[in-house]
Amino acid sequence: MNSHRITGIIRHYTRKARDQIYNAGLIIFKEAGIVEHLDDISACVDELIKNAVKANYKHLLIIQALQRQFQLQYKDKSQSQIHEYIKDILKDKIQFDTLAGIVLKKENITKKVRDVLNQEGVFLSIKNRAYKENRPLSKEESKTINTLQLFLDLQDTMKKKDIQILLKIDLRDDYIYIEITNTAPILSHDLQRIYDKRDEYRKYKNEDRENEFFINNIDTSDSGFGLGYAKIDSYLYNLSIEPDKAVTVISINNTTAMLSIPVEALKKL
Repeated sequence: MNSHRITGIIRHYTRKARDQIYNAGLIIFKEAGIVEHLDDISACVDELIKNAVKANYKHLLIIQALQRQFQLQYKDKSQSQIHEYIKDILKDKIQFDTLAGIVLKKENITKKVRDVLNQEGVFLSIKNRAYKENRPLSKEESKTINTLQLFLDLQDTMKKKDIQILLKIDLRDDYIYIEITNTAPILSHDLQRIYDKRDEYRKYKNEDRENEFFINNIDTSDSGFGLGYAKIDSYLYNLSIEPDKAVTVISINNTTAMLSIPVEALKKL
């Protein structure tokens, strides 16, 4: 089987971006001869990208909260000195996790993540409507977008800090490898939550109580970290793919989620 790779950067996860990702996947899945399974795998990729978007917002909101705290704490320090100090903290995962845990409680970052996701939802529905109708944004729509201050500010900061979501789809050695990288690390707490939710889902699945798991996890007040991965595991089980072997999450300076799709196994379904 030929090696084939597609890469891209996701700036806004709009309907247009989703169509582009789907069409990129279509090329590779056709070449692999498993195009009938593209929709299920696309649903997994969708969850991974949404998780990456959420994690990047959370990371930035924590950084901003730390900047405010340090500015109050060290009044003699300039803004650039504070930036450098935070850069050093980011190199030490344990220290960053500890400080992040404090500001998360102090500033209710979880609520702010929900707020920005709500504003992003408004932005996306406007963009998607214009895309569907194949037209530019109206003055009214542009005006509405300009009111989404928290979302716009974070987008601007992301650009300045070069925080992105990278997508890579690779066909080689009878596997399709799909990598989604957000160029900011996620907190150890959130990574652990992903592992815990996946374990919890597996337990329910093994007891034939899968529906109960999703009913019990309707509340996403903790920004839903981990729930998306349980949905992915559900899709993979339905394709007779062992999720533990197929999904890997690595977080050091950035966070990469990798899906390894066995081509020959899917051809036998």
